[in-house]
Amino acid sequence: MKIMPEFNDDTDKIIMLIMIICTVFCAFISPLVVILFLKKYISEPSYLIAKAFLNFELLLTLISLIFIIPIIGWLAALFVGPILYIWNFIVVVLSVCAIVKKSEVSVPTPYEFI
Repeated sequence: MKIMPEFNDDTDKIIMLIMIICTVFCAFISPLVVILFLKKYISEPSYLIAKAFLNFELLLTLISLIFIIPIIGWLAALFVGPILYIWNFIVVVLSVCAIVKKSEVSVPTPYEFI
């Protein structure tokens, strides 16, 4: 999903930057907090960015649920887990750079849960 951010003010931009950076450490919790509690403080494009990141992080969480299966899941966690973490980190860095440059934010969300 590609979204062109149009921020109301610097507070809106700071909320988005903090949310995106926190997704590396807290997965889908930070976009969920922004969507549930900070919706009235952000613009519509920022809400769409938060929604796209929530869908992206939910997808990564659902993929990682396979890791709880004994033996097969553990082997998958050994090889796929680092790849998912690196992919998440790359998406976060590219999104932060896009927000700072005020260009299109691209979040790979093949499925929309919300």
